[in-house]
Amino acid sequence: MTSTTCPCCNSEMGSFGDVASGQMQYCSYCHGILASDRWLNTNMRQTNLRIVRNSVFDGNPAGYRCPTCEGEMVKGPVPTGEGTTLEVDGCLKCGSLWFDNREIEPFIPNIQDIIPVIHRDDPVSKTISSVWGAIVSITNRLTDDSDQEE
Repeated sequence: MTSTTCPCCNSEMGSFGDVASGQMQYCSYCHGILASDRWLNTNMRQTNLRIVRNSVFDGNPAGYRCPTCEGEMVKGPVPTGEGTTLEVDGCLKCGSLWFDNREIEPFIPNIQDIIPVIHRDDPVSKTISSVWGAIVSITNRLTDDSDQEE
């Protein structure tokens, strides 16, 4: 299997899973997750998955291609059930979904149990993850604000 490049930071992503249960790609730098359609069907509650898919695939072009199949990526606001919304990206061709740092947690609360190896416990990794998450969040808000002004 060829390596996948993170659409957020262009780092090489690690791959988890298998053919039967699907693949999940994880970026150890920005902590984004690209989950295949099969992996999502295996690991996410179907009601949550239906909400995410409906919101994402009714969205707008995301401006980049799927890291695994080169299909068109779209993005849409997804309600979390906690009273907030997150922007999640999805591939129209293969059905994979991209979650930025920790965005998958409202939809798969036990993500740490499913893939515990992806979050390091050392202080440097935690600090980098927190800072990167803040930068991505601010950038997304600024981008959303500028889109609304147009």
